[in-house]
Amino acid sequence: MSGSVNPLLGLADMSAPVPANGILPAQPAPVADPGDFSSRYNTALSPTDEARYQAWGQAQAAQNGGRNPAADVYDYDMRGFWQSGQSFADNGHAGDAFKKPNHPTFSDQSRYHGVDGHQGGSWGGGKDGQPWTFAPGPSNMQMHDPGDLQRYFQKREPGNRLILQAPGS
Repeated sequence: MSGSVNPLLGLADMSAPVPANGILPAQPAPVADPGDFSSRYNTALSPTDEARYQAWGQAQAAQNGGRNPAADVYDYDMRGFWQSGQSFADNGHAGDAFKKPNHPTFSDQSRYHGVDGHQGGSWGGGKDGQPWTFAPGPSNMQMHDPGDLQRYFQKREPGNRLILQAPGS
């Protein structure tokens, strides 16, 4: 009967009848995000350092409105950043040294540039009050389309310029 409650799960299913045996068919697994590098390109820490890293993240979260940088591993090697002793810039950015190949501004300054064939873009400008410029490399263009990079720059890199090469150049 459509619109019934599955007695085993207690969930209303308004789109399909509940089978007589009360067991709903298996749902397809969510599609993995191919751009998620959370489990890749992370600096290994000893158990002691991992505990210190997690404590650092929680302390940062308490100071910064709940945002825990230790959890920001999708496109950045935060463990490497922490271990290196670097600090965040005034704009909240963490620098290029630990950007993973899936980061929109993964560059030739990252420790992962050249690893597994990944080639990052390059930064230029930034002198005498000039804006910084970023020319994406092959890995940036493989993982992000030009529109996504433009939106990223509008939101996260205001005042800096994205230099997109014309196709075939």
